Amino acid sequence: MNKLLELRGKLNQAPNNNTPGPVTIPGQTVIHDSDLEVLCHSLKKVWDFWSREKIEITPLVSVYYKSVVAKSNRMARILSEQGKSPNDTIVGAKFTDDKSPKHIITHCVSQESILEGIMLLEKCAMLLKDHFESEINSETLTCLTASENALLSMSKKLKGPFAKMTEDDAKGKLQRILQWRSSIEAILKHSKLSKSLFAKVMRDAAYISRFGVEETPPVRIQESQIVTLYDTGLKFSEILLKVGMKDDAVTNFDDVTWLVTPEQYSKLASAAPYLISMHVSNLVDLQPITGIGPDKNTQPFSIPKPTNEPIIGVIDTMFDIESAYFSDWVEFHCEIHQGDLNEQDSYHGTAVSSILVDGPALNPVLDDGCGRFRVRHFGVARHGKNSTTQIMRKIQLIVESNKDIKVWNLSLGSMLEIDPNFISPEAALLDAIQFENDVLFVVSGTNNNNPLKSYPRIGAPADSLNSVVVNSATFDMRPANYSRNGLVLSFFNKPDVSAFGGDEQDGIVIYSTTGRQKISGTSFAAPWVTRKLAYLIYIMKFPREVAKAIVLDAAAGWKQNPYDKNLIGFGIVPIHIKDILETPDDEIKFVIHDISEAYETYAYTIPVPKNKEKFPYVAKATLCYFPECSRQQGVDYTNTELDIHFGRLNKKGKVKSIDNNVQGESEFVKLYEPDARRLYRKWDNVKHISEGVKDRALPKKQLNEHSDMWGISIKMKERLNTHSGKGIRFGVVVTLKELNGINRCAEFVKLCRANSWFVNEIDIHARAETYARAEEEVIFD
Repeated sequence: MNKLLELRGKLNQAPNNNTPGPVTIPGQTVIHDSDLEVLCHSLKKVWDFWSREKIEITPLVSVYYKSVVAKSNRMARILSEQGKSPNDTIVGAKFTDDKSPKHIITHCVSQESILEGIMLLEKCAMLLKDHFESEINSETLTCLTASENALLSMSKKLKGPFAKMTEDDAKGKLQRILQWRSSIEAILKHSKLSKSLFAKVMRDAAYISRFGVEETPPVRIQESQIVTLYDTGLKFSEILLKVGMKDDAVTNFDDVTWLVTPEQYSKLASAAPYLISMHVSNLVDLQPITGIGPDKNTQPFSIPKPTNEPIIGVIDTMFDIESAYFSDWVEFHCEIHQGDLNEQDSYHGTAVSSILVDGPALNPVLDDGCGRFRVRHFGVARHGKNSTTQIMRKIQLIVESNKDIKVWNLSLGSMLEIDPNFISPEAALLDAIQFENDVLFVVSGTNNNNPLKSYPRIGAPADSLNSVVVNSATFDMRPANYSRNGLVLSFFNKPDVSAFGGDEQDGIVIYSTTGRQKISGTSFAAPWVTRKLAYLIYIMKFPREVAKAIVLDAAAGWKQNPYDKNLIGFGIVPIHIKDILETPDDEIKFVIHDISEAYETYAYTIPVPKNKEKFPYVAKATLCYFPECSRQQGVDYTNTELDIHFGRLNKKGKVKSIDNNVQGESEFVKLYEPDARRLYRKWDNVKHISEGVKDRALPKKQLNEHSDMWGISIKMKERLNTHSGKGIRFGVVVTLKELNGINRCAEFVKLCRANSWFVNEIDIHARAETYARAEEEVIFD
């Protein structure tokens, strides 16, 4: 077996040198004057709605797009506020319910902007009708906006109306185009429109279907709700006054996130249905545990006293500190009123902590080689129904007050399904905590206890993107029959991975209030992954980004999983830590981690060994990072995109990625947003690219005659103007599999060191011993 390698060296940072080109529309698109008239008519209806509305509030306008749109193709001009980017006015985003989803993006803009947008559309429709024969295509718009040099190079290829020009030479044709453009510019100037303004309206029209006002349909609510309103700039007290609720005792977390009773929700929905962005029940009903029966093992329990073992944080129901045989290993904090607690309230939490502390002793077949862990257990919930808002507040305070804990296990989950268009409040809190703190949450994927529904959507907080979400697998490597599935926000894949959580045939052995039992559930799959991540972070000293990437990469393996990723995630995590930290003799596995400070972070000096002047490998790579997220942005939830390119250097000295990723390669590469998301997981905070192991895979040629190096490039994009991606940490795991089964790891290490890479070979035993010595208590005489 080969050891996992850690490569450290100078990664370069570079800005984005691609300058924006002229405003264009997709090649086959034709904009008619009637298209602009439809947009204008729908915007007039929006104007009429807000003109009649009695509540004085900054208008909300929803833009209905023709498809899922990239940030660069969002509306740029029709509803622009002076001094603001259109991105600054976005207060919500969701998808339509169609089989082919489309964006609905909601803006908060002034009535003046709506009126100006109507006048702009009317002017542009008139110009199309009078001076463009009622339509404009991509070529005509390019001729209007491109530079003279660009026009000269393209003049021979014109296929539209300009192709009819009779001049044979390109320069003559260019002059005719310039004369035409000059006359159009004069017409635009007479209409008080600039060339760029006209072009931006055309591009907006190419992507927008219509405008409207989203109103929450009336629903009957029977329990308290967490309501999120669109942010219109009003304070909490101002909104209460305007909707006639100033005398209501409404609890708020901020100006736009409220906790309301059913009666208060009804009042709000009746007065201002357009203000409600999303709502979710405040009551989380903890799922009942599936018990298989008592464990047949009758051996007495034995466990040594804890010493300096790492501490895992647990947020769960209560812990049975009195009778648990491992109570010395658990520091218990009860975070709720203890007066009416009963034995059931401690069953779940005690069972979860038993696996984290002593799982391998209870389940020898699942011995992971990670040893025992101490646990700091916080009881925040009872068995049955609990208040989401109270649990959320406690989680925030607990993490902030326990900075020494880096890994947290959260095996609580809601029976309700997540909404396809927004993240749950609980998940959003976990994502924010992980962005702001150097911690990692492992969350159970929630169970399906409804026999009438097969594989429902997961429940909160298993929709947390920054967390590692774990589903349950059976001992014969199938998804458990109680599994629930993603997607999250119709795009992000959850769960991340699966682990053994038992089924009706055989369960996981736990210890709880009734002694040793066999049970099943995602609650008892998650701790096995928590243990491995804790081992990687505390003992192996990996950053959380690398630890997460290592576990997900190990679960993914080389072969495509036969089961739905929405149920199994990247795959089933190997049982033993050695199978995660060591790799077969025919593989070279290494990790790289760094901080993204600019558009591109790259290294083009990775020396992959050759054989007969070719590279005899297939490759895979996994990237993980923890972005800031914005719940109010709806389906456009993650603020930062890191895009990975790994592979050989091509003739231009750039990385030819193993997944043929062409994003950001040049301004001339056009890739539609749905394709970028489907092919390259754009905006996902986990990227896994793999060539897979094929029967007839052939060695690869060297592409650059001047360099036989491979390279890695991480490109950063921002969705908002907050610059939250600057300084974001990332971890990458790369594996090269030799096609002929030859061990080339030692040669790779030698070449890396010769090329100024510091190579650290990860020795499990050495690092474990180093940890033990470092944590020893030294007593001075």
